[in-house]
Amino acid sequence: MTATPLVFPVLTFGPDVGRYAVEGREVLDWLVNEEDFSTCMSWDLKHGARQGMLLADNAGRCWRIVSVKDLGVVGGFWVRVLRLLVQQSVHRISQQVVEEPALSLRDVKERVCASIEADRDRWRGDDAIVDEDGELRNDQEILDELMAAVRRAETLPQVINALYEEHLPG
Repeated sequence: MTATPLVFPVLTFGPDVGRYAVEGREVLDWLVNEEDFSTCMSWDLKHGARQGMLLADNAGRCWRIVSVKDLGVVGGFWVRVLRLLVQQSVHRISQQVVEEPALSLRDVKERVCASIEADRDRWRGDDAIVDEDGELRNDQEILDELMAAVRRAETLPQVINALYEEHLPG
C-alpha cells in the first residue's frame, strides 16, 4: 500500500453515480484511514464513484482523485465467496490524487450544507421522527438541526461527527 499525502479523517465530495443519480449532485462520505482510502466496493468501481472525488483532509488541504486502478478483490476465501454472491466485493485500489486549492473550514461546512439541501431525502432519514410530545417532526426542522450542527463544528472531525453521529476525536 502506497502512503498518501492525506491527513485522516477525510471528508469526501463525490459525484452522484448509479441508476438513480442526479446530474451535478454531490454525495458526501468520509474515510477514516489509509485502509479505508485504499479499498472500495465493487459497486463504486463499476459506477466510477471515486473518479473525480474531492477530498478535504484534516490538515485543511484538498485533493482530487484523478485516476483509480483496481488491484483486485481482498479478504479471506469465504468472505470473498460470500461477497461475490451478494455482488459486494471489496477491492484494493490504487488512486492518483492531485492537490486542489484549499478550502477553509467555513467553506467546507457551507459546501456540506449545500449538499444536504441538494439531497434532502438522504439526510432527513427513512424513519419518521417523533419529538418529546409524540408529534411527528417536520423534515425541514430535522435538516435545519443537522446543518446547524455542521456549522457549529470547529474542526473537520466535528463536521464528520455531526453528519454521521460518529465520535472521532478532535
